[in-house]
Amino acid sequence: MQGPADFPLFPEAVSSDRHHRQALAAAESASNCRTTATASPLRKQVPTVEQSPAMQRLLRLLQRKADLSVSDMAAEAFVGINTLACGGYVSALKKAGYIHVSGWRKTRRGFSTPLYSRGDQPDLPRPEYDDAERAAPGMDLVVSALQRRGPMSYTEIAGSTGLSLHTIKNSGYLTALRTQKRVHICGWRRARKGPMTPIYDAGVGSDVAKPETFSSAEKSRRYRERKDLLQGDRSLAAQTSRLLSRNSAARVSAQPAPDG
Repeated sequence: MQGPADFPLFPEAVSSDRHHRQALAAAESASNCRTTATASPLRKQVPTVEQSPAMQRLLRLLQRKADLSVSDMAAEAFVGINTLACGGYVSALKKAGYIHVSGWRKTRRGFSTPLYSRGDQPDLPRPEYDDAERAAPGMDLVVSALQRRGPMSYTEIAGSTGLSLHTIKNSGYLTALRTQKRVHICGWRRARKGPMTPIYDAGVGSDVAKPETFSSAEKSRRYRERKDLLQGDRSLAAQTSRLLSRNSAARVSAQPAPDG
């Protein structure tokens, strides 16, 4: 009995003309998407290798080359990406033991793109990806802004770089830059309401520890102090105004009366 590795490769189902094969791949992809959207459950089944010229082309390609992504295979075997992914061709070939995950391609978000090769072998696990290896254009924008403008909060960094506030807060850029010693926390900014905000600066430096949160009693005491201070300022301003008014009135009364 023949195994997946011994499966005979079929002759080319299309001509060698590049444009004709591209047109066939596009039509094949469109047909697959329509079948996926409208066909009955029985007709949605992925064809076997014997039934599919597209699968045969994929296996020929992977016989010559290894470590190809889905987009690589789509471009070089002239098979629509929708056919490979949405149509389940890659999953079917893996399940049948014709191909396996032989590597991973590093992107800005980590090792997120699997690479495939021929053979019935165990899939290569996804490599670990930590902040020390991370690199993105947005991270360079953050460092440049801090070098140019000095210490800033994440809100100020977003305004200076043109990146969205959501990106600065949730992309992990600042955490990765701190791990890489490209930025550090140089201080904290207290807010009347809400948590304290870290202030970042460019360059190597030790992170300033986050200050302890004020207790309710401390918040009340500081509020009373601010209130008393504001009231004192208003009172002083009123006294100054009254003093100026009395001095002005005294100068007027001290002037000699005009001759009658």
